[in-house]
Amino acid sequence: MTDRGEKTKSPNDLMDVIKVRRSYRKYAGDPIPGDKIGYLKEVVLEGASAFGFKSPFFVFVTRPEGKKLLKRGIFSGLMGKVNPWILTTKAFGFVVCCGYPDSAEVLEDKHFYLAECSILMELLMLAAAEVGVGTCWIGGFGEDGIKRALSIPDNARIVAVTPLGYPPDKIKASSLDYMARSLVSKRRKPMEKIVTMI
Repeated sequence: MTDRGEKTKSPNDLMDVIKVRRSYRKYAGDPIPGDKIGYLKEVVLEGASAFGFKSPFFVFVTRPEGKKLLKRGIFSGLMGKVNPWILTTKAFGFVVCCGYPDSAEVLEDKHFYLAECSILMELLMLAAAEVGVGTCWIGGFGEDGIKRALSIPDNARIVAVTPLGYPPDKIKASSLDYMARSLVSKRRKPMEKIVTMI
């Protein structure tokens, strides 16, 4: 990982950023400067404008009381129990990605608000990796609990949540991050299983 005051060595090289991005469940607890948070906000704003998306909106949670309520919301319900680490994480903040289903197209059984939200969330996570900030896509959470914690409208859906924080300098071999990284590296598929040329 790069120095915390700088972006990656080649911020314009998308492949470098993709290779740097990992899912982190351990964080150092250090504060993230306001300019980096501002950059992430700008990324989702510009992404939404460029694609013409109207469905997605994002909630950045960095205040202590807000984080406390959000952690409880994430862990609430049956789905939330798959992420017990969230209750003790030292992440500086969180980003909650939401969408209004009625504001995006629906073709047959395809709900495009999910695609719109996912595209912007991935842009945010790549931008975070670019500036040395760790993330982790969380799909298992108590949606109703999060809505209550953050006063999110009933007609919105929560698509994903990610912590924001600096990864620890060293990742222990016993940690979930280490095990997940090892598992992913071992199960990497060959190119022909992912891409077909016709």
